[in-house]
Amino acid sequence: MSTKETILQTYTADIVRTAEERSAVFALRMLVFVEEQGVPAEEELDAYDLTATHFLIRRDPAPDNTEGGIVGTARLIDKGHGAGKVGRVAIHIEHRGAGAGAKLMRSIEEVARQEGYNELVLEAQTYAIGFYEKLGYAAEGDVFMDCDIPHRLMRYRLE
Repeated sequence: MSTKETILQTYTADIVRTAEERSAVFALRMLVFVEEQGVPAEEELDAYDLTATHFLIRRDPAPDNTEGGIVGTARLIDKGHGAGKVGRVAIHIEHRGAGAGAKLMRSIEEVARQEGYNELVLEAQTYAIGFYEKLGYAAEGDVFMDCDIPHRLMRYRLE
């Protein structure tokens, strides 16, 4: 995707509402985490998927009527005491760096505020720490390994 195309791209974030959307976001997670990053398939989907709030980011149809579609996803888990955990953040490779991830995260934050959360935590892959820091998340603690990928805990206070 060229820079010019990236600038013209627009996205809409929402909560996953249908079985078709749920299947699509799970398929995207399998593509990003299992195929791209080598996470074992049996570890990608877990029991939290049954109770989490799932989000999607959809590419809006382009002015030339190029079809839109789901290009990103994440989930929010209630950890109790006003804390939510954001996880399984996945953006299709063709849409990374185009604003889809930031818009998805802001949508999650908005929903979390409406649901009464006062903070969000996430376990960021170390290569993505800069992305989350630009959104106001703060890294803390040591690097740890999850599925042989280095991660770090990050925290964001909701206002």
